[in-house]
Amino acid sequence: MKKKLLTAVLSALMVLTVTACGKKDTSDLVYLKDFDASKYVELGDYKSVEISVEEPTVTEEELENTIQYWLEERPLNVPVTGRAAELGDVANIDYEGKLDGVAFEGGTDAGFDLILGSGRFIPGFEDGVVGMEIGETKDVEVSFPDPYEYNPDLAGKPVVFTVTLNSLCIQETSELNDEFVAGLGWEGCSNVEEFRKYLHDNMLDGKKVQYEEEKEDAIVDELDKITTYKDAPDGMVDRMKDTLLANITFYAQMYGADVGTYVANVYGGTEEEYEETIRGQADMMAQRYIMLAAIAQAEGISVSDEELEEQLKAEAADYGYEVEDYKAEIDTEAYREYLLVEKTMDYLVANVAG
Repeated sequence: MKKKLLTAVLSALMVLTVTACGKKDTSDLVYLKDFDASKYVELGDYKSVEISVEEPTVTEEELENTIQYWLEERPLNVPVTGRAAELGDVANIDYEGKLDGVAFEGGTDAGFDLILGSGRFIPGFEDGVVGMEIGETKDVEVSFPDPYEYNPDLAGKPVVFTVTLNSLCIQETSELNDEFVAGLGWEGCSNVEEFRKYLHDNMLDGKKVQYEEEKEDAIVDELDKITTYKDAPDGMVDRMKDTLLANITFYAQMYGADVGTYVANVYGGTEEEYEETIRGQADMMAQRYIMLAAIAQAEGISVSDEELEEQLKAEAADYGYEVEDYKAEIDTEAYREYLLVEKTMDYLVANVAG
């Protein structure tokens, strides 16, 4: 009897041992609040990490290049007379487009400045204006491309534009002077000195933002080297994968690319295995969130309900929402995690990166 009992106990222990060695189901651990982050990561001496990121500066060469960009971006239009229109000219035109003798919506304008050769109008239109004399009116026969996304009803259709050439100009790079600066209409910029300072300060502000981002990236990279990660909970990885996939799908559609191609271009991997690539990114994100949450726990950093509510009110106002409507549109717990990560990174930048 004792032998049978001992065998039964040993068998049960073996089953328990095999189960413990297998991967624990963590699909119900979706948010940081659902588990103890310190149990999923072993932190190194994060207070001793060192980074090297160059302080932001604006060189004279960078400033001069930016000034030149604006001089070219806002060129002078120098009138041209005594010759026909040529490629590169700015042609001021009136035009009326007709399909089967009837003017169509969006096909008429007056006093329009068109750079000939810019490709702004449908193929054949600008070529039809080249060679016209100032004051001349002529019919330009063209066909809309097929497909034509701006107006599918016109796709492939032959139309006639009646065009009048009002004037011609050529564009020349502007000169940097007080008149040019005043013409920009920028607040606080009325002369060259103010213009140069305005550009310098804005460029420096942009570099400061980039500098802070580079510091944060450098800190996380160094923390990765001294941190031992355990498998992140499946539920959290799945959530981040779904979020990442939704964002990627949005951007892929915006750029007219399929998801697989977009993922391969941005994150690497193959187009066919894009889901695996996204899950790998989600797993890395989850581990880093857990690492930062463990540091927050060690340093007593948290996001109170009051802080969360205040941030949600501010962001709802920015987007023109009532706060309750805004809450219904977002994942508030994920937003709390985001705020926690931000607070922890602020702490690290201030106290660790030094």
